[in-house]
Amino acid sequence: MRPRPCAPVLFGVAAALGLVSAGCGEGGSRADTPGERVARAEPEREAIVRALARAYFPGRVGDIAVIPGPGAIITSPGPDYRYMHGSPWSHDTAVPLLLYGPGVFEPGTYRGPASHQDIGATLTTLLGLPPRADVTGRPLRAAFSDAGNEADGGQGDAGARPGLVAVLVLDAMRADYLDRYADLLPNLTRLAAGAARFAETRVDYVPTNTSTAHTTLSTGTDPSVHGIVGNTLYDRRAGQSTVAYEGASPHNLMALTVADRWGVATRGRAEIVVQGGTDYPAVALAGHGRCILGGHSVWLSFYDSGSGGWTTNEACFRLPPAARELHFGPRLDAVDRLWLGHELDSYGEARRSALFSGFEGEAAVAFIEGSAFGEDDVTDLFLANLKGTDYVSHKYGPFSPEMEATLAELDGWLGRIVEALEAKAGPGGLALIVTADHGMPDTPASDDLWATYGDVTAWLNERVDPGGPGVVAFYEGSENQMYLDPERLGALGLEPDDVARTLEESPVVRFAITEREVRQARQARFTRGDPPTRRRDGIP
Repeated sequence: MRPRPCAPVLFGVAAALGLVSAGCGEGGSRADTPGERVARAEPEREAIVRALARAYFPGRVGDIAVIPGPGAIITSPGPDYRYMHGSPWSHDTAVPLLLYGPGVFEPGTYRGPASHQDIGATLTTLLGLPPRADVTGRPLRAAFSDAGNEADGGQGDAGARPGLVAVLVLDAMRADYLDRYADLLPNLTRLAAGAARFAETRVDYVPTNTSTAHTTLSTGTDPSVHGIVGNTLYDRRAGQSTVAYEGASPHNLMALTVADRWGVATRGRAEIVVQGGTDYPAVALAGHGRCILGGHSVWLSFYDSGSGGWTTNEACFRLPPAARELHFGPRLDAVDRLWLGHELDSYGEARRSALFSGFEGEAAVAFIEGSAFGEDDVTDLFLANLKGTDYVSHKYGPFSPEMEATLAELDGWLGRIVEALEAKAGPGGLALIVTADHGMPDTPASDDLWATYGDVTAWLNERVDPGGPGVVAFYEGSENQMYLDPERLGALGLEPDDVARTLEESPVVRFAITEREVRQARQARFTRGDPPTRRRDGIP
């Protein structure tokens, strides 16, 4: 197993100050000394509040954002999600970003900040769509070829449009994998060598999770605008949680995606194909399809862990014909449903293996080859989430033998996917963007820094409501959001600030930041009269 990296804080002000989250060695992140923690607390907190403000959507965030320490993990019970992302630390926020396309992008390493929002803005520019006031990203013009920059005059159109624009989101692909695992990733390494590589790409909002990330890059705007502020949302009126894209429906999505806009702009002529390792990243990339007035249906497929095949939400989207011919069963049967000594006893469990990355890759090639890409003069879109790396690293960790095998399998198929895209791009050529939605944490230095959501809830209730029913209504840690019971708080004479200060005494919690604090940070931006675009100095 390879040594684990240190994890610097890389948000706005914190990045500018060169702050780090924890020292570490081969044994993983260590806990800060009391002096180090105090010295870094205020700048760290300020940066994290700004990141939370970018994802502040009234009615959809909790009373307290619970931020684990940089060397700690707060996760769900059970073995399948032992490692959990969602934090503001660099192991979750530093993601790769490659822009590849001969004649479209200039290869090289580019410095300076880049973000998920900028991907959406870059797609908008590549397609020649007019800017929108709610888009907070900025097109990455530094990477555009000279011809494209001269043609658009800096006004929005990147010049002659590519024949095919594609986005591949490699789920949970930490930025450091490209160097650490270079020997396992020859195809990705070759692609990076011929691409514009944005080496300082960071997720600049919290939480760092799949639904929020895919929606941010597909819309080009902050979660505070598009409204998908987590994989799971809590309905206070009903007193129950729901997933953001429940039933593969886009009804909670409050902004238009690039696919939505391009479908309207081309009156449905553009061939738009979307793939996801599960439903929520697929819908986040696609948008509303025909489930919005004036919308156009797109080809969308996502893996169904119940059946082992591909499916869609037929109310809003269409299932690609090739999807009906693909099933995970033959791949599993070929190895007697065993992988590296692990029994794959269901189609859900089989996702946590390199075999699933192979199945996703096979499907992507089939969807591309079975498409109508390149058959007319309208630019087409292929948007894909490849999720196998996420499932494997959640269970086994980012530096496990299982992860190494999965990365190698993914890379082999990545080469075939790019070949298929180039073959279908037509005379206009291919513009390809490769990135990730988030990373994954290192193994904590001790078991004391590993806790479940239930552990944190029980620890808190023992201190503020011993013997009582407890003050927590709902808490799901990967969203960082804790919802409190207002009636119980009132009976105890407590405020959310009191609960937050108690939470910060926990050995696994670095900060507990109240909704009031985040809301005030969000309001301060408008009080200053800032324009409705993201500031590069880290101010939301």
